[in-house]
Amino acid sequence: MARPRKNSKSKNRNGTGTVSTILQKVDRKENRKKEMCKICSQCTDRSICDNRVGTKKCSKCLACTDKNCDRFYIYTNITALSSRETGNRKYLGKFDTQKDAQNNIDKAKNGGFIEKSSATLFEVLANKNQDKLSANSINDNTDGRNENIRNKLRLFGIGDKKIQKVTTQDIQTFLNSLKDSYSQSEIDKQKDEINAGFKYAIAKGIVKENPCQNLISVVSSLPVKLARPFEVDEQNLLLDYINTHDNLTDIRSTMDSTTFKNIIKLAFACGQRIGEILALQTGYDTKQYTSDINFEKDFFIISKTITRKKHKFILGNCTKNSKKRKRRGLPDERHIPFNVAPKNVISDIFKEQIEHAKTFDKNTRHFVFCNKNGEFINHSQVTTTFKRICRKLHIQDYDPDGCYIHQARHSFVTRCLEAGMRVETIADLIGDNVEQVNETYGHILERFKNNELDKLHRYSTENNLKY
Repeated sequence: MARPRKNSKSKNRNGTGTVSTILQKVDRKENRKKEMCKICSQCTDRSICDNRVGTKKCSKCLACTDKNCDRFYIYTNITALSSRETGNRKYLGKFDTQKDAQNNIDKAKNGGFIEKSSATLFEVLANKNQDKLSANSINDNTDGRNENIRNKLRLFGIGDKKIQKVTTQDIQTFLNSLKDSYSQSEIDKQKDEINAGFKYAIAKGIVKENPCQNLISVVSSLPVKLARPFEVDEQNLLLDYINTHDNLTDIRSTMDSTTFKNIIKLAFACGQRIGEILALQTGYDTKQYTSDINFEKDFFIISKTITRKKHKFILGNCTKNSKKRKRRGLPDERHIPFNVAPKNVISDIFKEQIEHAKTFDKNTRHFVFCNKNGEFINHSQVTTTFKRICRKLHIQDYDPDGCYIHQARHSFVTRCLEAGMRVETIADLIGDNVEQVNETYGHILERFKNNELDKLHRYSTENNLKY
């Protein structure tokens, strides 16, 4: 094959490369161009062209000005060269059009991107989150969690780095820094959020590759924090104290003792998340009478929660798992029957608390549980008082972090398991799926393994089963 002849050359518009148009030579007889110019088509003497040596041409071909004929120069090839910082040029390949060649020079110049972008990792993650909020695919709780992740990235130093410059090593170093301070689930959540951000950037044409694909899994060095329910005697001790003492809250607290008592009793009785309990309302909206408590049919409705948004507590418009429930074809609200607890336990709690809440004139939004100023209560207020009482009673004071109100939910699930309830039923009651229950309470389920094995042994004996 003869060396290609360069017919035209154009400097890159940014001065960083060259686009060249070449008439490519191929075998004289095979792969010839079918179209011929008028001179070649009318020529009867092909002896020189068919037996050409080197680049020798007949007199007629030398006179021809049609560069795309000649059957020797059969196609136009476009190549691109990019310049390097060292001053050398790099061959980028052959292209069908000058535009393709130019785009690849720009990619080489811009680190692999046709267009440079000044968007930072923080900004891309924020835009992704906003798009998901607009599409109603995430709730306020997820929005707040993702905002915290963005802020961590910014503090670490890669949040404000241009996303086109963020490397696998940058992300790996960030995740490695979390292993001694964060749980495995938290590390995984942060990795998932960054990964989702790069997928979003690829879809928007900001980046071409996802650096998260080559990450090494980071394993937390912290011990696994298992769900820590109260044992039966601990639960009884705590509730006996709450039922028999009047001054449960601190004198400086905006939450009174009666309200606190009923919050704790309801949390242990039904196992719902504390934010969902604190969001319960009963009263009028602009059009009709609405209530989350239905005394006629003996159930209450979980459809919203108290959550954080931009470091402030707000009344959210959905629950933690409402989006997941919708995707599974389930209603986003849950109806919790009063008989999840014995006799009139739950109805009595609601009746007492609703009458008590009416004494607060500023409770214009008709919260079942409200502060003295009529505003909703947040879970931090409840946990502070709850933790203090548990310490006073020396309940699980072996843990330096003390107790927390979410343990009431863990205790409810444990009582259900101890009673022999099916995991599917428990999951439906508390608003989780079976996989979540098995994952969270797997170590508690281990307690009942021997009981299940006893069933097998009795069956084997009764049926004279041979082994």
